[in-house]
Amino acid sequence: MRFLNRGFLPVLSFFYLMSAASVLNAEGFRNAAPGAYALGQSGGRLAFIDDASAVTENPANLADFEKTEVLLAPAFVYFTNEVEYSNGQKAKSDDPLKFLPNAFVVFPTSNEKLVIGLGVSVPFGLGAEWEQTGAFAPGGILRYTAPYSSELLTVRINPNVAYRVNESVSIAGGLDLMYSRLKLEQFFPPVGLAGLQLVSAETVAETDMDGWGVGANLAVTWDVTEKDRLVATWRSEIPVDYSGDGSIGNLTPEAQALGFTENGDAHTEITFPQIFGLGYGRKITEALVAEVQFEWVGFSSFDELNLDFGQNTALFGGNNVIQQDWKDSYTLGLSLRYDFGDGLRLHGSYQYFESPIPDNTLSTTIPDADQNAFTVGLTKKWEMWYVGFGYSYVLYEDRTTTVAGVSGKMKSNLNLFSLSLGAAF
Repeated sequence: MRFLNRGFLPVLSFFYLMSAASVLNAEGFRNAAPGAYALGQSGGRLAFIDDASAVTENPANLADFEKTEVLLAPAFVYFTNEVEYSNGQKAKSDDPLKFLPNAFVVFPTSNEKLVIGLGVSVPFGLGAEWEQTGAFAPGGILRYTAPYSSELLTVRINPNVAYRVNESVSIAGGLDLMYSRLKLEQFFPPVGLAGLQLVSAETVAETDMDGWGVGANLAVTWDVTEKDRLVATWRSEIPVDYSGDGSIGNLTPEAQALGFTENGDAHTEITFPQIFGLGYGRKITEALVAEVQFEWVGFSSFDELNLDFGQNTALFGGNNVIQQDWKDSYTLGLSLRYDFGDGLRLHGSYQYFESPIPDNTLSTTIPDADQNAFTVGLTKKWEMWYVGFGYSYVLYEDRTTTVAGVSGKMKSNLNLFSLSLGAAF
């Protein structure tokens, strides 16, 4: 009887976003930076970012904007995973291509010191689809111990206000209004309890939950000299309470007589992490700009997942608190930007990501490891139009995951592509 008990590992549009957003996991369940500028300079994107995606990356820089700007920043992700277990079974991910839409708008006001920004983005996500072969086939070690399909979608609506304090300092603050949806599917075996048959044959157990959360963000930009800039950014934790439906088929009359139902309530809660960033940028020449960046991510807020299935909780094992024990993590990076003139720029960076997931809770549901990311981008700005392309190749370290006492070697591969399509008027 193993769907949502200790053996079950967590799974963790507004306009075109809600209808098209898919998810990935790049660092825990945190998604990559949106837009060609931010992705192309992922390792150092906070200090001098000057397109509308600054709403998300460093809203204090919005104080420099003199025109209304609109930016669409769709991203495409190709993410593959494979686990080879010591018993010879393999698990291979399916559906590797994902789409992440993002959009931003910036409004200068009649007060030349005050600028308003709005971002709609996909900051966190989890997508794990696995082929129903090998370890997920009948008789496989993952058949009843892990979901073959899991999806965590977030959409963040982020209004910000930036204010220029003086010629050297600007500040910003805003709200993070976040919608999230959690869906999972897992095979469920025939089970009995106290001599009664409750599930007559193998079936699929599913849940679909959603909810809202609210957080806040702050940022400050300080031009220390004409060439040197320091920035600090902070985003708070966002707790989301989920509620929705859970379903399971093939319940026997005896199970229904005990109060179990094929469709019932489902609840859980996830606290998304606070993030603190520090950046330092220097204009080495008129054309060349360098940045270094550090981020601290409070993933220790995800210490457990408590899945409540109402009247069906006993059917799923009774105690559905799954320990995660994630740790706080960090990223460290360096970037370069070169201006060729006439609005044409080349971006590049390196960034290291520390995985927040300990060995004892690593699973196929959230495949993750320490990462080395190499990025490049090209952007072009005209008087009104703005376009860009960013690419990142991420090297994951190999890791070992264990299920039912059987160890497996996990390998992941990630390619990220981002476009920027904008206008200023």
